[in-house]
Amino acid sequence: MPGSNEARPAPRAILGLTRHGSWWLAGVSGMAGAILACTVSSDAGLGTREFPRGSYGAPAVFGAVFHAVRTKAVEVRSDGQLVDAAISGMVASLDPYSQYITAAELRAFDEEDTGSYVGIGAEVEAGGRVRSALPGAPAARAGLTGGTVIERIDGNPIGDLERARIVDRLRGEPGSTVRLRVVLPKARAATEVVLTREWLPLHPVRMRALGRVGYVGVDHFDDFTTGRLLKALANLMADIGPDALTGLILDLRGNPGGLVVQAVAVAGVFLDRGEIVRLVGRAPEDIERFALDRGGRDLVNGRALVVLVDGDTASSAEIVAAALQDHRRATVVGTRTYGKGAVQTTYVHRSGRGLRLTTAWVVTPAGRRVQGNGIEPDLAVTRAVDAATRPDDAMLTGRPGRDAESLQDGIVEDARLDPARDAPLMAALRHLATVSESPGRRSRNIDLPQGARAPVGRE
Repeated sequence: MPGSNEARPAPRAILGLTRHGSWWLAGVSGMAGAILACTVSSDAGLGTREFPRGSYGAPAVFGAVFHAVRTKAVEVRSDGQLVDAAISGMVASLDPYSQYITAAELRAFDEEDTGSYVGIGAEVEAGGRVRSALPGAPAARAGLTGGTVIERIDGNPIGDLERARIVDRLRGEPGSTVRLRVVLPKARAATEVVLTREWLPLHPVRMRALGRVGYVGVDHFDDFTTGRLLKALANLMADIGPDALTGLILDLRGNPGGLVVQAVAVAGVFLDRGEIVRLVGRAPEDIERFALDRGGRDLVNGRALVVLVDGDTASSAEIVAAALQDHRRATVVGTRTYGKGAVQTTYVHRSGRGLRLTTAWVVTPAGRRVQGNGIEPDLAVTRAVDAATRPDDAMLTGRPGRDAESLQDGIVEDARLDPARDAPLMAALRHLATVSESPGRRSRNIDLPQGARAPVGRE
């Protein structure tokens, strides 16, 4: 896309079998077609007759209930609404994660996985308040920061619009413009700005040099996560110096997961051999194993590694944390993770609707089942930071002269980091100060950022 250095994935097919999503993609016309093609006689009804038994009787039961509801229920629904509700109920009965999704929801999932969108780079809440602006994006370049209130979009007042409607109006075609009437923080009067929409990373990788320690934050696993991580590591080594870098912090806090293949690739960046994850399916022999059987390469050459996790670290993020922990490649710091060890397969019907079905459970290299258990950290440290004392979102600005270029690579400099207000981050820095700088060497002289204090919480 114009202005982007990242290759865009080819458009996915809807018909036939296409690998997609956190696992793979296929058509579901058979299931939906079987239900929709079910014939119902003119006198079909529940009556007092016994429901047909067995698998082949189930469609007849559905037909009888469907006919009774659409002809007798006081609340009227369209045939499509009734069928959607029936499928939703069936899928919801399986597990907490399987779901029947609308075309709009499917498009949102696609956006999450492809990792980019066209817009202005502002996270907006209901009422038009800007929560944060992406460094280097059009909104940030125009001076919009956290706390800015958008009153009008292209002359139309926001009023009581829902957040989703506001986002829709801010997005559009690349190169198109949007005119905003905004009130900046502490400003008494509104002003108007015209912004040009562009392709932006939905989940940029965050990076920061903390003395001689590198920090990388990964918020989601989409199609570009591994590539962005490699670029961030290269930048950190260039900034700190390849021989001066003494350790690395991988922050997976708040990461809800994403694509399994990307999680496997990210874990492989720091491992040179061994199993990364097992996906155990329905049948005893249905096991998919991801491993570096032929040997790989640790791209940070064995330097000490800490993985930060919390209660919102889930799914693919737990795969990474568990693999690095089981291989004793990293020390996991924080609190127990969420415990979502379920892999969803996404099936798409030609109508545009879809089905996300749990088809496998995650098992770590050491044989631990993640679902319902989570990953226990090696060092337990609570965040213990009052939200009121956290840095304001307006501080989300990168290094001058570098933001625009880095943003197109899908990485941003995270200026919000403050170890003095982040107990797990401070614990990670203290831990790295006591472990090997590189194989065969010890380092107890890692530079801590100025103003860093001992963490609040339990290690």
